[in-house]
Amino acid sequence: MLFRSGAAALALGLVACSDPVAPEPDPDAAVVIGPAEPLQQTLPPPSESQPRFVGLWATAQNGCEAPPWTFRADGVSTQGEVSCDFSNLRMTEAGYLVAAVCQAEGETTNHDIQFSFAESARAMMVSEGPWAGPTSLVYCGPLPAQ
Repeated sequence: MLFRSGAAALALGLVACSDPVAPEPDPDAAVVIGPAEPLQQTLPPPSESQPRFVGLWATAQNGCEAPPWTFRADGVSTQGEVSCDFSNLRMTEAGYLVAAVCQAEGETTNHDIQFSFAESARAMMVSEGPWAGPTSLVYCGPLPAQ
């Protein structure tokens, strides 16, 4: 009886450690779906030449069609009539921290804006600015050539 239990445990252990068998691809699915397309770069890559937040951003992908938020190394402007001038850019473990002087709805305010990047969510988080709470933004693309 003890021998059977040991043999059963050994067989179960060998099955659990083996590589799972992946199903074969369905050739008919490619005909229906079409060829695979490469995923676009959803976040700008880290760069030593400019801050990673530089580019066009929106609160949702469909916002990229409307005038998106325009982030430059020295500031940001939005369709909602918010604009900020940046100074004292510092890198942090999560991204960047900038001192900002912002104009919104006729008021001028000072902020320490934090930028962080969520690779898994394909988003940039902007905190401590003139907006209501932290804001998650999706990347729309690079700044237009001037």
